[in-house]
Amino acid sequence: MKPWKLRVREPSLEDLLGDEMMAAVMRSAGLDRAGLCGLLAELAGRLPPDRLMRRRGSAAALGARPSAASAAL
Repeated sequence: MKPWKLRVREPSLEDLLGDEMMAAVMRSAGLDRAGLCGLLAELAGRLPPDRLMRRRGSAAALGARPSAASAAL
């Protein structure tokens, strides 16, 4: 008999942005959808190329622009 495995996928960026709790957290941090995508794209740019895994739906693919929040980093 094969052992049973629970398969849970990580939420996509769209899943996170559509979550009510995440929306409230983003509002309290002064971020909007474009600001968060820009922040994630900037942080991904800091990773060495061998550590970066590109996926469909990444912040860069969503047309993200850096925001004022990402400039503070």
